[in-house]
Amino acid sequence: MTNLYLIGFMGSGKTTVGRLLAERLGWSFADTDDEIVRKEGMEIPEIFAKGGESFFRDLEQATLLELSGRSGWVIATGGGIVLRGRNVEIMKASGKTVYLSAREDVLVARLVGDPAVRPLLGGDSRIARVHELLQERRGMYEWADLTIDTSDQTAQAVAEAIVNHFSLGEPGGRAVRLG
Repeated sequence: MTNLYLIGFMGSGKTTVGRLLAERLGWSFADTDDEIVRKEGMEIPEIFAKGGESFFRDLEQATLLELSGRSGWVIATGGGIVLRGRNVEIMKASGKTVYLSAREDVLVARLVGDPAVRPLLGGDSRIARVHELLQERRGMYEWADLTIDTSDQTAQAVAEAIVNHFSLGEPGGRAVRLG
């Protein structure tokens, strides 16, 4: 058995789909951002304020490395995890990766109404910042083993598509094959 990583831009559905997948498969679930918050005892905006984005990325990489040593986990990653090549290597070496993509207008709609404080979306216009970050990260997710556009699908449909693609489950949640 191995791990399944969900990558993609913030608001693409990684955490929601990840929880559904883990439940469906009978696997464990982790969200790298939630793990960082738990370990540090402070919210992500506080972490950014304390040490900046580089400090956060160090914590993110350490968390990913720890989680990658486990087996049978669905791991939802932060949108910027792909900014470090070492993180990509870790995920490739320890599991399969699914890129959850979405159209820009869909991401904006999801993020503009989101009450979560997202340090990278600070400033006057979340819409402009989403556009800017999407441009900066263009192509950085596309190495994944599977890409699914979540724009017009329910989280349940996305989870089922992933299970079917990798032949991951049978009734009762027993893992069959990942690869």
